[in-house]
Amino acid sequence: MNIVIGGLLILWGCLVLYSSIFRMNKEAFENDAPIGATGYIEWEFLFKHFNKFPYNLIKTIVILIGTSIIALGTWVI
Repeated sequence: MNIVIGGLLILWGCLVLYSSIFRMNKEAFENDAPIGATGYIEWEFLFKHFNKFPYNLIKTIVILIGTSIIALGTWVI
């Protein structure tokens, strides 16, 4: 069971990293769409509540979150 949970965490972290590195752009950061409209709830929550911070800081935070999820999955395995 630990392998399944750890594998899912690693997969989730990889998806967050992929999205933050390749799909995250400045237009998405400035978007005022309601939360849940694009399917990336983590991004939308961060964008909605932290839009006063610089774009690069937000992108770094999302990358750190993805890396942390991967590390947690590795620890669980």
